[in-house]
Amino acid sequence: MTLSFMTFNVRHDHHEESNMTPFAEPPAKEAPFDTAQFQYEQPWSIRKWKIVDTILLYSPDVVGLQEPVHHQVLDIEALLHDQYEWIGAGREDGDKKGEFSAVFYKKDVLTVEDWKTFWLSETPDIAGSQSWDARHPRTATQVTFKKANSDDRFTVFNTHMDHVGANAREQSSKLILERARPASDEYGPVFLLGDLNSTEDDPAYLTLTNSKYRESKGKNDTLANLQELNQVCASAYSGRTGEPVRTAENNMTLPTHRVIRPGQLLANLKKQQQEQKYTEYYFEDASYELVTRIDSKGDTTTLSGPFGFRDTLTSFGVGNDSDRAPLRIDFIMPLQSNTFKIKVIQFAVLPNQYDDGLYISDHRPVLARISW
Repeated sequence: MTLSFMTFNVRHDHHEESNMTPFAEPPAKEAPFDTAQFQYEQPWSIRKWKIVDTILLYSPDVVGLQEPVHHQVLDIEALLHDQYEWIGAGREDGDKKGEFSAVFYKKDVLTVEDWKTFWLSETPDIAGSQSWDARHPRTATQVTFKKANSDDRFTVFNTHMDHVGANAREQSSKLILERARPASDEYGPVFLLGDLNSTEDDPAYLTLTNSKYRESKGKNDTLANLQELNQVCASAYSGRTGEPVRTAENNMTLPTHRVIRPGQLLANLKKQQQEQKYTEYYFEDASYELVTRIDSKGDTTTLSGPFGFRDTLTSFGVGNDSDRAPLRIDFIMPLQSNTFKIKVIQFAVLPNQYDDGLYISDHRPVLARISW
């Protein structure tokens, strides 16, 4: 199965000046082509169009949204028309009050087997609860999907962790892991989408990933691997065509066949046995797990590295978060599995601002295409 996943913090719309109703009238603009008027945060009635355009253009099968309040969810539902359905609950009361961690999904591709909202607290089944040093109640939406016309199932967790409480984020990560592991045993692959409000050195990220990526930052970026990319692609071309290739480094690449040595077979077997004994699964960062041209030995269907931007939080240039942006805090993470071979075949951090000057959100959307 191959599906695409998107996570997107769309920025809440419960300011004092917010209309708080679906299809609120956008403000009149005297000079529509003056980009200066679109700088900084704009009303939801302006931003929503390009947020929905982004979803329609990239057409993810599952979209985890963070921060929308109820009227924003209804706007998105209406603008997506009949392609997607959604589930979720407001964080304040478990109904319509407060921000949602809503999950939209393509209704022709997936059906919902089961879903729930739980709170990132010591009492996760009590609506509106908060614990530790959290500033606000925080939720996760847990959904088990079934692929249409098949028995294949998988589970998605979509969450938005607290922006203040470091301990709350760490404890929230432990709670999500506690719920993700049995879901994996029962329903198959598990994927975490969300704004974790955590950088890669934050205890929450380290807990979720078991500190797997401490030394990984930037290692699979295209520009960090140009020579190796060139060499493996030259080798792949030579292998396909039978033609020798001389690279820019003046190395001669000749047609060849892959040779697997006995020592390599033993090493692979030992690694497989160790993995089978591995009982505590952790999440993996899709950006670092991307199968690149280097990993695939020059396969032309793979990317040279993660596409687009690295950072996901941009702010609106002023105001909230402008002093700490840019940061990478939005993630797509598959849970480790010995049963399913999960491959990240595409990964991108997409734009949230274009040459009209409009920030469609203070976060960039993150997109991954994953097979298993």
